Amino acid sequence: MLTDEKSEIRELALRRIMKSRKQKRTSPVRSFCVPLINFEATSYIDMIDWQKTPITEPPIVMDIDDDTFLNMIREEDTPRLDFAHYPCHTQSVERHIKLVTEATRVVCGPEKRDGFIRARLESRSKMTKLDTKAQHHL
Repeated sequence: MLTDEKSEIRELALRRIMKSRKQKRTSPVRSFCVPLINFEATSYIDMIDWQKTPITEPPIVMDIDDDTFLNMIREEDTPRLDFAHYPCHTQSVERHIKLVTEATRVVCGPEKRDGFIRARLESRSKMTKLDTKAQHHL
């Protein structure tokens, strides 16, 4: 929402972050629970019920101080924040997505799926590594 093209949505995001900063946390670790999704929503901001879902501050904005946020809210046209882009689809991530997909086809239930994935990863770590092309001399 902070990078949305509409200034109203960016301002709404800023206000929600400011509200989340004021809430007392019992633990320094953020606990994440998957919110219920409204599949009838016509906009991405309406996909969850903001009143029932606990809101925590995104880690990427934790180093921005309150005054900066307040100034951004007060400005006539809320400026768009530009964040660093982190790659999320590395080869390792793709490999694990494939593994999780395979586990969901083979077993039912979170415990069995977790066991399947752990067993597969342990098996791979114990197997000898295959030769690479660079190791072969012509």
